Amino acid sequence: MTAGYTHTRRRGRWLAWITAIAVLLWPALAAAHASLVASDPASEAVLATPPTTFTLTFNEPVTALLLQLIDARGRSQAISAIDQDGATLRFAPPAALGEGAYVLSWRVVSADGHPIGGALTFWIGTPGQRLPPIVVPDDPARRTAIWATRILASFSLLTAVGGAAFLAWIAAAPVAGAAMLTAGLALFGLAAVVLSAGLQGLDALDLPLARLGDAAVWRAGASGSFGDAAALSGMAFVLTLLALRWRGWNARLLSLGAVVSLGTAFAVSGHAATAEPRALSGAAVWLHGVSLALWIGALLPLAIAVGRRDAAPATLRRFSKAIPLAIVALLISGIALAAIELGRIDALWQSDYGRVLIAKLALVCVLLALALWNRVRLTPLLLAGEVSAVRRMRASIVAELVLVIAILGVVGLWRFTPPPRSAAPQSAAASEMVHLHTERAMATVTLAPAQAGPVEIEVLLQTAEEAPLAAQALTVTLAKPDAGIEPFSAEARKTTGGPWRARLTAPVPGKWTLTLGILISDFEKVNLETPIVISIVGCRAPSRRARPHVSRTDLSTGQSGPNCRVARLPPLCFRVRSGFTGAKSASTRFSEQIPCVCRDSSCRS
Repeated sequence: MTAGYTHTRRRGRWLAWITAIAVLLWPALAAAHASLVASDPASEAVLATPPTTFTLTFNEPVTALLLQLIDARGRSQAISAIDQDGATLRFAPPAALGEGAYVLSWRVVSADGHPIGGALTFWIGTPGQRLPPIVVPDDPARRTAIWATRILASFSLLTAVGGAAFLAWIAAAPVAGAAMLTAGLALFGLAAVVLSAGLQGLDALDLPLARLGDAAVWRAGASGSFGDAAALSGMAFVLTLLALRWRGWNARLLSLGAVVSLGTAFAVSGHAATAEPRALSGAAVWLHGVSLALWIGALLPLAIAVGRRDAAPATLRRFSKAIPLAIVALLISGIALAAIELGRIDALWQSDYGRVLIAKLALVCVLLALALWNRVRLTPLLLAGEVSAVRRMRASIVAELVLVIAILGVVGLWRFTPPPRSAAPQSAAASEMVHLHTERAMATVTLAPAQAGPVEIEVLLQTAEEAPLAAQALTVTLAKPDAGIEPFSAEARKTTGGPWRARLTAPVPGKWTLTLGILISDFEKVNLETPIVISIVGCRAPSRRARPHVSRTDLSTGQSGPNCRVARLPPLCFRVRSGFTGAKSASTRFSEQIPCVCRDSSCRS
């Protein structure tokens, strides 16, 4: 029996080491995905008559995930009748097409199982600047289900992973009942994570709850950064269950892997995944999630441990020594994230995101006050052997957990509230210039006009030593995921002795992501990425010498005109402030429009 026990223990130690190393060295899987090589109609095409058939041709066979055509009135119609011939998808328009602008958004799954997407714009009749207004639909039942499931999954993840870490690192002796409770939370959380992937797929495809059983829904939910976060959360739960199975260093290493997986799951998805600077925001989210789990996850097993007089004093001393470090890390990372996401102090009370943050901070203050009361008042009584202190401590821990659930419920609202940093300032500039600089390549990008509609993009490529960069090919991509459409991409053409040029369409104003894929050689490709602002045409405040006349914009359609009447949104106008933002290595020129009041007969700044 001793030999068998030794063998089992040795095998468990090797399993713990391998698992912990695999988590710490989690690699990004790279594979060659499918790409669109041709389309009919072509991107930016102007057609004299409506097309009877659409074709999308890829470099390998694909499976259609979601195709939608947005007409000139902004109505989105899904395309379901699709014929596939090898790598080509053929389909008819979902309805009769009239004159105007159209956006065809597509999302497919390549042969390696990875989803890819894109969009193209074409006109029927005369091309113009007016494009379909993109409307992102909403489903209250689906939204509520996503919100509730996220609370359950997050609470289970924090308490299960943190509980396993507490039992492995802090508890002075095995705590009867705590391991079983933590295992139950891990299994419950694992089910909640799986369900959240399906709900994410419904949200991505804009389908009702009744379509939860569709295979396409689960494929969509498991793709992208959310799929990565769900997989990492699942790994954290599995490692938690394994850590509860073992003792000693086996449990410690496995719980460490679970904690690392938890932090990474928080860092790869959500608003912070795209916040600049990404390295800082990702690290802050990781630290925020880990420190919260170590604090909150310790509460349930601590409530059980304080009832054991033999081990309670030692466990309380270890807990009191370790948790303040986690709380300090939690506060520092939270302040850093708030500064990144808000961007400016007045956004704290002027934006929905800021108001949600105020509600969260109020609950956090109550939670910290309660934790301070436990440390200053109840902990000394427990160490002194006061019997009534056990009941009071347990009641206080229950109150803390209720506050945590309330905080997670408030934080869950951020799923539907973009941070102020992603809200684009309105710009009236005719063009914008962006400079990107890395150790391998530099690019100066000019967008003209930097407004919703067709955009001419000019790219000057140079080496880091400011010499001309002879690239083999250049791909330009504009992406705005929150608009509900896939990215727009085009192969730039090289002009003789000059810059590269491409023409793309940005259907809606706002903050977009510009990506340059520079193919330097057959074996080397450099990707440069930066946020840009695509604006609508506003009205500038009149100058002192000029006649007080302004051009106004109908913000419901993005069209300029002499009248200041809008159908659904209040009339606004803007005065312009210009400057540069960002570091020297990636500075962005901007023209920020400051809102002013637009009256019936004039605009006043």
